[in-house]
Amino acid sequence: MFAVNPPPLPFNEPLAALLALLPAKERTRFDEAVSGLHRTNHRLWRAEDGVRVEAADPVRIADGKRVIDQLNMDRVRYAERLDEVIAAGCPVAPAVTAPMHTEPFSSAVDRLSVTVLRLHHTRLAADEDPGVQPRVARVQAQIHDLHEALGSLSEDVVTGRRRLPDGARFKLYGTAMHADTRPAPNPNLPPVIALGGLSECGKSTSGIFLSRDEDAVRFKIGFLLTQAAARQGLADPYALSPMRQAELLLDELNRFADAHVDVELITIESVHRAESIAALKSLMGERLRVVYVDVPFAVRLARSGGNRQALEEKDRIKTRRGADRIPADEVLDNSGSVTRLHGGLRRLASPPTTARVKTIPPQELRLPTAVRGATSRLVESLSALPDERCLVALTGSAVNGGWEEGWSDVDLLAITESGHSERVMRAMDEYRSTLLACGGIHLGATVLPVSEAQVRRLPNRVLAALVMLQEGSPALLAGPGLRLPVVSRREVERGTPAALADAVATTRRLRHDPGHGRVRPLYKHLVLLCRLLLREQSVWVSGDDIVPEAVRRLPGLGPLDLPPLAAVVSAHREDTDRARVLGAIETAVDRLLTWHERQCAA
Repeated sequence: MFAVNPPPLPFNEPLAALLALLPAKERTRFDEAVSGLHRTNHRLWRAEDGVRVEAADPVRIADGKRVIDQLNMDRVRYAERLDEVIAAGCPVAPAVTAPMHTEPFSSAVDRLSVTVLRLHHTRLAADEDPGVQPRVARVQAQIHDLHEALGSLSEDVVTGRRRLPDGARFKLYGTAMHADTRPAPNPNLPPVIALGGLSECGKSTSGIFLSRDEDAVRFKIGFLLTQAAARQGLADPYALSPMRQAELLLDELNRFADAHVDVELITIESVHRAESIAALKSLMGERLRVVYVDVPFAVRLARSGGNRQALEEKDRIKTRRGADRIPADEVLDNSGSVTRLHGGLRRLASPPTTARVKTIPPQELRLPTAVRGATSRLVESLSALPDERCLVALTGSAVNGGWEEGWSDVDLLAITESGHSERVMRAMDEYRSTLLACGGIHLGATVLPVSEAQVRRLPNRVLAALVMLQEGSPALLAGPGLRLPVVSRREVERGTPAALADAVATTRRLRHDPGHGRVRPLYKHLVLLCRLLLREQSVWVSGDDIVPEAVRRLPGLGPLDLPPLAAVVSAHREDTDRARVLGAIETAVDRLLTWHERQCAA
């Protein structure tokens, strides 16, 4: 019976001298490479046995040959990775006069792996044929000798008494296959960002961020190339020409895109081979953006834990492949803060574009005359600022025609080049003072610098406002040359659960804190909860339709029985029937909060 898992590979004891010097990260890579090599040898043994069975038909033999070629390719890949880890992690550089060992380190480990498997299968055979039993002791002796030889080699490598040869295999079989025509990006293939750079530059950190915050699908370039080669029956894709490698990569990306048409961004990490990525760029054009993550050596050394020799060796391996020569469309400086890195990545994932926003003069707003005049003066002040690329927009009832005097606030969004400069803040203070003088109108102003807007480091409500502006809601000012991010409804909806949680917490506090349960804030937060609950379902509603639509769409909620808005406004402004109106609002709020609690518990 063939075991699913291979027998254990004992290598810690003979390699103790070497393993003790490997940093934690390199030890993990070493263990992964050895484990992968041993598992592959285990599967390879089974595959080779599969084509030796009696009366095997030609189709089965051909399929088995393809599997064997693929496993041999994996075997080479793990072996070369093992040699790279040893070269990068060994702290002592051997003298050029040190004797050269006959084979790379991985070959000895590979031989130990195969011998351990041979012992396992010899024991199985001996159980059925006693004549095989004498071989068991001889194979055990071979394992003992290999342990001793590996221990000696390990000590000699650590002390620099022996040099190791280049472990690259340069396999050639299966390389004569050529595509009839060069592939082209298919219509379903989304933008692709290829991340390159030297060791410890932050490629993986960048890929993780783009996956988490931008919904990108992450791939390692080696995985894509290996998968594509396996489909073609190629044993070693790295022996192929750069253009052939690029064709295989694009074919694999096209296959994935056809099967996942909802994916909007793909990242490829560990781009080290300059010629291959240049060839891929020639095939994909602007669909591919090659990004070089640049970090000075001293910063990378500090981030890696301070093992200079290990980092230099890893850099040598990558630069030998051309990692420092990749044809980058963008160079991303990652020597600063994580915030700076994330901002750069957001720009790459969704570059800001010149704003195409409809504008209207403040005089056309359906607002009281004094409010229109104050708003007009604010727009004039901001548009007169030198070198300012401003966006000024009102949101909510002030712009959608639902203004109620004595009830509505003025909510304003301003995005300016200089952010919170003295002149911008002075204009805002004058506007706020004028509104207060117009019957105590409150100004809710959100003032942001362009740099924060361009990287979409914004509250969910501001993202929603930008969506509305991009979909036709008018602004009061959109300066020439202003570049804003393209924000999708999907992005806003993705951030809605967090915004909803904050709104629920605030509503509970308003409902239960003494002195805070007033008509206006409770009613407005009830409407806000309904808007967010609908948006979570990709339903965007504004104005008087929000609460009725929530009652209709939220299963099991039932009627909220709110008084007409005119009665609510009258209770707020003049205390007319205040107790009854407030009681109805509190009942509706309690019903909605209880419903939300039940949905979360489900």
